[in-house]
Amino acid sequence: MKALDLKLVRDLWRMRGQALAIALVLAAATATFVLSVGVHRSLSATREAYYARNHFADVFAGLTRAPRSVVARIAQIPGVQRAEGNIVQYATLDFPGRNEPVRALINSVDEFGRTHLNAITLRKGTLPRPGHSSDVVADESFAKANGLDIGDKITAQIYGRRQVLDIVGIGLAPNYIYALPPGDLVPDERRFGIFWMGRKALEAATDRREAINALSLTLGYGASRSDVIRKVDTILAPYGGTGAYGREDHLSHAFLDSELKQLDAMTRVIPPIFLLVSTFLVYIVLGRMIRTEREQIGLIKAFGYSNWAIGAHYLKFALAIAAVAITLGSLAGVWMGQAMTRLYAEYYRFPFLEYQLSPQVFAQAGGLAAAAAALGALGGVRAAVKLEPAVAMSPPPPPIYRAGLVEQLGRLAGFTAIGHMIARHIARWPGRSAITVFGVALSGGLLFSTLQFIDASRSMLDQIFARAQHQDLTVTFTEPRNEDVIRALAQLPGVLRVEATRAIPVKLRFGSHSERAAIESVEPDTQLTARIDSRGLTIAQPPGGLMFSRQLADKLGAHIGDPIEVELLGGRRTKTVLPLVRTIDETVGARAYADRSTQERIARDAAPVGAALLKIDPAARDRILIALKDMPVVLGVTEREAALIKFTQVIDTNILTMISFYVAFASAIAIGVVYNSARILFSERAHELATLRVLGYQRDEVAIVLLGEVGFLVVLSLPLGCLIGYAMAQLMTAMFSSDLFRLPYAATRASYGFAMLVVLVAALATALLVARRVMRLDMVRVLKARE
Repeated sequence: MKALDLKLVRDLWRMRGQALAIALVLAAATATFVLSVGVHRSLSATREAYYARNHFADVFAGLTRAPRSVVARIAQIPGVQRAEGNIVQYATLDFPGRNEPVRALINSVDEFGRTHLNAITLRKGTLPRPGHSSDVVADESFAKANGLDIGDKITAQIYGRRQVLDIVGIGLAPNYIYALPPGDLVPDERRFGIFWMGRKALEAATDRREAINALSLTLGYGASRSDVIRKVDTILAPYGGTGAYGREDHLSHAFLDSELKQLDAMTRVIPPIFLLVSTFLVYIVLGRMIRTEREQIGLIKAFGYSNWAIGAHYLKFALAIAAVAITLGSLAGVWMGQAMTRLYAEYYRFPFLEYQLSPQVFAQAGGLAAAAAALGALGGVRAAVKLEPAVAMSPPPPPIYRAGLVEQLGRLAGFTAIGHMIARHIARWPGRSAITVFGVALSGGLLFSTLQFIDASRSMLDQIFARAQHQDLTVTFTEPRNEDVIRALAQLPGVLRVEATRAIPVKLRFGSHSERAAIESVEPDTQLTARIDSRGLTIAQPPGGLMFSRQLADKLGAHIGDPIEVELLGGRRTKTVLPLVRTIDETVGARAYADRSTQERIARDAAPVGAALLKIDPAARDRILIALKDMPVVLGVTEREAALIKFTQVIDTNILTMISFYVAFASAIAIGVVYNSARILFSERAHELATLRVLGYQRDEVAIVLLGEVGFLVVLSLPLGCLIGYAMAQLMTAMFSSDLFRLPYAATRASYGFAMLVVLVAALATALLVARRVMRLDMVRVLKARE
C-alpha cells in the first residue's frame, strides 16, 4: 500500500464518526433515489409488459346498444389495427348473511372464454365453457377479499333478473388494474368485483342478442388517435355512443399513471436536498482537515509528491465516504423499494409485480452521490494544491478577535464569559454557522413537508365525507328514472330524507380545447350534499349556467362569463351553449355542475334521477339494505361510512409508511449536520476547553461552551425550517396533485411541532454524544499539544 493510501485509511478511521455522519446523509439521498426510481421503473416495466402481453386497448368507447356488425365497420377505419365489441353490465351480488351492498361489473368473453383485447390472465381454474351459461371468472382481489374459490356459487341480479353464477376461474385483466366502482374514491375489494361471462349467456341475461354496449380497439403504428376517435364517434352516434377516449381517460390507467407521476416528482424533489447538504458537509470537514494538516502537506510536497497526488489523496477521502454511503443507501433503498412494491401489489391488480434491481439505477445513484462528495471536496483540494511547502510548514496565523458588534451586543445583553466565547466563535465562522443552520433547517423542512400530506389527506377526507356528503346511502339505478322512484324510496321504513341527483356525460368545448366530463345536478334546497372549496367554504350553484372546478376551467382555458359548448354524449347528442358562471377550487377531479333545470335542458329526456341520496335511521340500516337489494331498478348502493373507513385505511397504510421513511431521512440530515458541526467545534476548541478546566471551571460548565453554540444554531434553524417546510410543502403539493386529486395545503401546528421535535431530539442526542468527549477530556495531553 502506498504511503498516501495508508494515510487515507488512518484518516478515515481517525475521523470515522464524522465520515459516517456524512455517509448517512449521502446514503439517504441514494436510498431515496433507488426507492423512487426503482419502484417507478418496476411499475412502468410491469405495466408495459402486462399491457403488451394482454393487448390492452388504445381507444375505448361506450354506447347504449349497437349490432355486433358495427365492430367490422370500426375495424375498417384507417389506423385501426383491431377492434372488439363486448357487453359490460353491472350486477348486484347476494352473499348469505351479509346485508351490505356488493356490486360487480360483468364483462362478456367469447364462447371459448377469450378476448383478443384486454385479455384475461387466468390465475387458477378454467375460462367459461361453451354451453355453460352460469360459468364466470372472478377477479382475484375480489375473490380473496370475499373468500371465494373455484366451485363456489353466488347469486347475482343482472339487468333485473336473478341468476346463480358458478365460479370456474380466478383471473384479472389489464383494463381493471385499478377497479373503482361508480361514485367511490378508492377500491373496495369486499364490495366491488369484476367478473367475466360467456358472450351468449350475458346477451341472454341483458336482452342484447348479437348486440354490444362497449368497444375497444388498438391502433396501428403512426395512426392519428384523434382522427380515429372522431370517426368512431361518428359511427357510434346513432347507437347512443358516449364518446370514444384514449388511455389517458381510462380510469384504471389514469390512476396508475398518476401514481407514476408522483414517484417521478419524489425523485426530482427529495434526493437533491440530501445531495446539497452532504456537499456542504464534505466541504466543511475536508476544509477543516486540510487546515489542521498544513505542515504534513508541506512536508509531503517537500519530499517530492506532486500537486496531483496531494489533490487525488483528499479527493479519495471524499469518494471513500461516498462509497460507504452508496453501499448503505443501496441496501436501504432496495429494502424500502421492496416494501413499497408489496404495498402496490396489494393496491393494484397485476399478475406479477417485482421490485426490479436495475444496474443502471444503482449506477445513477452512485454517480450522484460521488459527484456530490467530489463537488464538496473541490474547495479543500484546491486549497491543498495551492499551498507552497515553505508556507505550509509554518503554522497558520492565529485568529484575531476584535471588539466588534457581537461583543457590544453581548455586553448589552449581559452575556457571561462563556456566552461571549460562544458568540465570538459564531461571528468568527459565519459561513460555517450558516451552513449548520441551513442544514438543520432543511431536515425540519423536509419532515414537515411530508407530514403535511397527512394533514392534506385528513382535510380532504373532512371536506368530502364530513362537509360535502351528509347522506348515509347513495343508491344508483340501472338507468335514469323519473321522480316516482324517489317517492318509492321515501316510503321505505327508516328513510328520513331522499334527494335526487344525476351526472350526465358530456363533451365540453371552449375555443380549441375540449374535455370529457360529467355535469352533476345541484338542487337549490339540497341538504345531503354540498360543494366545498379548498378553503372549506360552501359554494352555492348559481342558476342558469355552469359551475366548473378550477381544474376543469384551467384545462379548457375558460373564465367566468365565457360561453361553453356542451355536447351530450349518448341519447339525443344535443349541443347547447351555456355560460360559465362560477368556478370552485375543489380537491377531487375535474368536475362540472348545473342546476336541475339547466341539466334537463341539456338531457331532454324527462329522467332527472340517476341516483338517490338517502338519510336513514341507523337502526333501520339492515332492513333498508335488504329492501334495496330486491329492487330491480337498483344498480348498487354505496355506504358513506364504509367508503370513509376504506379511504382512511388506504391513507394509514400508504402515507404513514412513507412518513416513517422520511422521519428517518430527516433525522439522518440533522444527525449528519449536528455531529460534524459539534466535532469540528470540539477539535478547534479542545485547547480552550482544557484551559478552562485548569482555571477551575467544572465539566458541565465547559460542556456548555460546546453545547451552547450547537444549541443556539439548532434553535436558530427552527423558524427557518418552518419557512423552508412551508415552501417545500407548497411545491410538493403542486407536484403531487393530478387530474384525479388536488391535495389542499392544510398544515396544522401539530405537524410543525412534531417536525421540529424530531429535529431537536436528533440534534440533542447527537450533541450529547460529542459532549461526552468534553467530559473525558485529557487536559495534560491537549495542553501539551502544539497549537
